[in-house]
Amino acid sequence: MTEVAPGAHRLEFAIGGKPMAMHLLNGDSVTLIDTGISETPERIYLPALSTLGRSPDDVELAVITHADADHIGGDAEVRRLFPRARIACHPLDRRWASDPAVITEERYDGFLEYGLRYDPDVFVLLGSWMGSAEPVDGVLEEGTRIPVTGGDVLTVHHAPGHTPGHILLHNSTHRYALIGDAIFGQSQLDTNGGKAAAPPYTDVKAYRSTIEKIRGLDVDLLLPCHYPVMHGKEVRRFIDGSLEWSERAESAVRDLLGNASDPVTLGDAIDRLDPVLGPFAAPRELQWALLAHLDHAVASGEAQRTTIDEIVAWEAAGR
Repeated sequence: MTEVAPGAHRLEFAIGGKPMAMHLLNGDSVTLIDTGISETPERIYLPALSTLGRSPDDVELAVITHADADHIGGDAEVRRLFPRARIACHPLDRRWASDPAVITEERYDGFLEYGLRYDPDVFVLLGSWMGSAEPVDGVLEEGTRIPVTGGDVLTVHHAPGHTPGHILLHNSTHRYALIGDAIFGQSQLDTNGGKAAAPPYTDVKAYRSTIEKIRGLDVDLLLPCHYPVMHGKEVRRFIDGSLEWSERAESAVRDLLGNASDPVTLGDAIDRLDPVLGPFAAPRELQWALLAHLDHAVASGEAQRTTIDEIVAWEAAGR
């Protein structure tokens, strides 16, 4: 555990080959930033509280930056271990954050019309990360202020793109931001720094808006959940890299559709563009960004949807 800013502590660990970091705000009360997976509250947060000389009853708030299995999976355990804690997230992610069955059906198993579905073992793994359904108590919207210590506060900013209700937390006094998974640079990383998977955003316009929002905060310390702590020029390189990859993906999709003689399915796009945009250890995870860019091309009038054997496909407009 490292105190990365006054009252803000970072707790780093890994889930298999996936780097993780939870954050804890130690002030008059304790705030947890994300609940991790089902074992995180007991294995990560409880020892940290003990080290800080705090008790489970000191935890009054658990902030969910966004609804994903590795950020909401510990909700039920937070409720059990920290009975005074409220769990809160943005209203647009509330349904997913409250029920593993709902997020599994609507988010992780949401590619059936595109002819894609995760292997059963992936659903087993995701299920093992998430506890039982636990309704979120409250909502956090743009401008909500969360106390850290003394008069120090974090301000909530809506930062969609990865999920519709993703939020980040900004401290203007000490110039840092807790960004969850708001942006991804050029790649998701494994614990060895390798290119694990593509940036998994689902809305191109929203993602780019979030990139620029983070740039506009002018922070000197960036605290993501799956990347190392970044300072100064590292922050700016990460922001620039996030936009650059998105622009490369847009160009690659435009070229793919423009040169294709037949409609392109999402599976086709993954196969053809992984060597261009990666290559990644898990090319299938390109499904998120490529679907976003294919539909962005439709919205901008460059492409149109069609079907191949009842599977959604895309072609350049006017074909």
